[in-house]
Amino acid sequence: MRRLLAVLLFLTVLFGKLDAQVNPISQFLFDDYQETLILYKDGRQFAAPVNFDLLEGHFLFIDAKDKQPKQFANPEMIALLRMGSRCFLLGEGEAVEVLQAEPLFQVAYSGNLRQAPKSISYGGTTQTAAVDTYLGYSGGGGGTLGSKQQSRHKMVVGINKNYKCEIGSKTRRFYDQKTFLKAFPKERRMQVEEYISQHEIDFGNVQQVYELYMHIQSLGKN
Repeated sequence: MRRLLAVLLFLTVLFGKLDAQVNPISQFLFDDYQETLILYKDGRQFAAPVNFDLLEGHFLFIDAKDKQPKQFANPEMIALLRMGSRCFLLGEGEAVEVLQAEPLFQVAYSGNLRQAPKSISYGGTTQTAAVDTYLGYSGGGGGTLGSKQQSRHKMVVGINKNYKCEIGSKTRRFYDQKTFLKAFPKERRMQVEEYISQHEIDFGNVQQVYELYMHIQSLGKN
């Protein structure tokens, strides 16, 4: 009996610590909705505040008529979202930022999702998670979209950043130092690795990674 109680106590402490280590963050990519010019492939365009929902994996805009957040109707028709000097494409569950078109350099943002601990009980939608709720966004941009999506007990604990760029004549994808180095011939990897080490490149910092890429491009012979 004592052994059973000891095991139960150990598990209680263990799972308590695991729950304590889970720190949800905002479910949105930006702190606030960003003024955005939405450009369609057929030439149409309109402006609206836009944000990206990391939990549900899609962009939302604020409808000027009722001031409510809504999904885009027919998102496949959108060519580009222009937020000031930043440009985004609509990826599959991702917000794809185009830092450079030629040569190509993109970064795709998505939510790092985790099962929400039972101790978190959110009603409706919040900035950090939505548990046992349904998000009823209606469509905009000239159409209607009657979809309701279950959040499935998830919460956002981080932001994934997956890069896509042209190195030499090939398009490469990477997300950390190891996958980045694989894009180069073995005889060049040591040189690239030394630069990364000397400049303490953080692959979670998009600007640092972009500057790393531009430095390597300037050397040629990729």
